[in-house]
Amino acid sequence: MVLRGLTFLTLIVIYILIFLSLNQSFPNRNINLERALPTKFQRVTSGYLKQLVSEIIFIKTSVFIGGVKPGTPETTYSGTLANNFEVMTSLYPEFIDPYYFCQSFLTPLSLESAQRANAILNKGIETFPDDFILRFFYAFNFYRYLNDPLKSAQAFKKASALPDAPPMFAHLAVLFSAEGGNIKAGLIMLKTMAAMEDNEKTLVKYQQEIDIFEKALVVENAISSYTKKRLSAPEKLEDLVPEFIDQLPKIENNFILKYEPPVLRLKRKES
Repeated sequence: MVLRGLTFLTLIVIYILIFLSLNQSFPNRNINLERALPTKFQRVTSGYLKQLVSEIIFIKTSVFIGGVKPGTPETTYSGTLANNFEVMTSLYPEFIDPYYFCQSFLTPLSLESAQRANAILNKGIETFPDDFILRFFYAFNFYRYLNDPLKSAQAFKKASALPDAPPMFAHLAVLFSAEGGNIKAGLIMLKTMAAMEDNEKTLVKYQQEIDIFEKALVVENAISSYTKKRLSAPEKLEDLVPEFIDQLPKIENNFILKYEPPVLRLKRKES
């Protein structure tokens, strides 16, 4: 007990010294982000102090983030920032704060940064499998920053299967699946959700969306028939009328059909 108390006190003193040193130098000079040494090296040299080393890297990185001057090119520090988040989460995966900082400050920088951020978030999901916020970050990033709605749908669908998962996850899986071009899969999920729904108001909403998805699927089947007969996809949806479909259906309720030959997407209108 005495040894544990002394260790804890030593950690507090180290933290105080780090903060005092950083705060004293902050207003007087530009803050540079020091690249953390590779994880394997850190593990060997830090021994039982991996948690402390991870937290020190986090503190230094956080101070840098807070001191970045407006207009600083993101390319000058994005790689080092990603490296530091990778090292600190590898040394101490149970340290939750870096995952949130990674999402906020690394993900938006570039496509590569978003890819590295999602790899880090995936590590967090493995460590905290029931953390819905980390799962939301991970799935949303595929849609927002990596332009891959199908992977986003897959991630949300997987997250929705967890006990007590927010209903929003399953619905986002439906929407992003359709936007990614897999309307049939979205329709199947939507019908499953409707069959399990007890709330009358929500059920009405699902039924309206099912009707829209079924109309979109009719168009998709017409595209398939056209392609099979003509050996190439139609250049525009109007080419389907009247041989393969009597008329294009009217899509309502803030949904639109977006055709990018040969893929048909059903997506929500942008507000």
